Amino acid sequence: FPHHHTVNVVDEFQISPLLGSVPTTATLPLTVLDTYYFFAPIPVRFLFFYEIHHPKTYFMETILPNIKHSLSVTLQHFYPLAGNLTWPQESTLPEILYESGDTVSLTLAESDYDDDYFYILSGNQSQDPSMLVPLIPKLRSRSSEKVGPLLAIQITLFPNKGISIGLAINHIVADGRTITHFIKSWASICRLDGDTSLIIDSLPFYDRSSLKHLKKEMAAQLILGMEHLLGITKDKFNNIIMHNYAHQQIVPVNKVRATFTMLSPDIKKLKQLVLSKENEILHLSSLVVTCAYVWVCLIKARESSSDNDSNVSDMDYFFLPADFRTRLKPPLPLTYFGNCVDSIFVATKTSSLTGADGMVFAAKLISNAILKMNIYDIKVDTTKLPQDRVTSISSSPKFGVYETDYGWGKPKKVECISNEDSITISDCPNVEGGFEIGFTRNKIEMDAFDSLFANSLAALY
Repeated sequence: FPHHHTVNVVDEFQISPLLGSVPTTATLPLTVLDTYYFFAPIPVRFLFFYEIHHPKTYFMETILPNIKHSLSVTLQHFYPLAGNLTWPQESTLPEILYESGDTVSLTLAESDYDDDYFYILSGNQSQDPSMLVPLIPKLRSRSSEKVGPLLAIQITLFPNKGISIGLAINHIVADGRTITHFIKSWASICRLDGDTSLIIDSLPFYDRSSLKHLKKEMAAQLILGMEHLLGITKDKFNNIIMHNYAHQQIVPVNKVRATFTMLSPDIKKLKQLVLSKENEILHLSSLVVTCAYVWVCLIKARESSSDNDSNVSDMDYFFLPADFRTRLKPPLPLTYFGNCVDSIFVATKTSSLTGADGMVFAAKLISNAILKMNIYDIKVDTTKLPQDRVTSISSSPKFGVYETDYGWGKPKKVECISNEDSITISDCPNVEGGFEIGFTRNKIEMDAFDSLFANSLAALY
């Protein structure tokens, strides 16, 4: 990186759950829904920016000790995150193992960025996504015995400007709801100087018994990578984990990252547009119309900025994650720890999206897919689809990431990066009912999207 794109590591801490607060050894079996993510080498990465106008000495003496202590207190409730992914010889599937002495790596770094870069990085304008990479930690194997750590955290200090909190989490242990449950619990305990009273009513739920029926009957359908997993020896398992961790941070080349805002009046106008042209009963939520609008703008931007080739696919595909906790029978509490997400899948001809009523058509497709979704359906093997034709959403506005307050106020900016090409949709800071949309593309596509997104919304008024 250029000199202003680096950070200096000041210290590294190993944070364990509060002493004596968790069992000496605990295992958490993986479910069918967790093992989806076994072959996903890139961890889920969150990056929170907080504006804090304090010198380094104040941060080191006051803020940092509270960050470390509150993390230790939080880990007593979320102790699997301090554990490792392992595969015991006697077990048919990998599992999460926590042993006394296991820790989460917390890196303290200081920014070497130019003075104004804190505000550039925490802004919405187009920027080089490689600038975010030094702010996000890597998952690193602790020893030859413990090759699969699940969580790493990095605090980066921008003196007198603010701090960033970067987290990398192996998706096999948790979905977005569980990850943000942990982050917001930690923030609450930090804000209250170690007091856990606010989280005591929403502790993580670890019971997997109600998912047992998914393990047998649905395994073949639910896990596309399962056949690979079954023939793997323990030694090969460790090698795959180490290979995945060695390739977990791909630096985007010749790309820009930007954030767009969809306000409540915009969403209302889009709903009115769909309803004026479509009389079917639709699941027309704010998220559905936002997804439809963003998808169509992305497709039009791609088509306008690429050389038309008659041999390329004439199809496009859309994936939207759906939380199934409350849809299972019996339902799981929202605090269930693990993965309980399935994808809503839509496929259509590209020409249907680029036509005059493309957004209305997309909204209808997504709406119908939501109404018909069923966790027991046979899954689509995404690896067989042309990747440049797949649009996938990650994160959810329901997570309320902008409510994450460690005691320094709400974040100035939150980035969620699960893979290079996915679209993140989150709640909007200081705006009720709005959404923030972030993604990475090449500059020509991004400029085309920027123009389409703004002009098509303006045309609704």
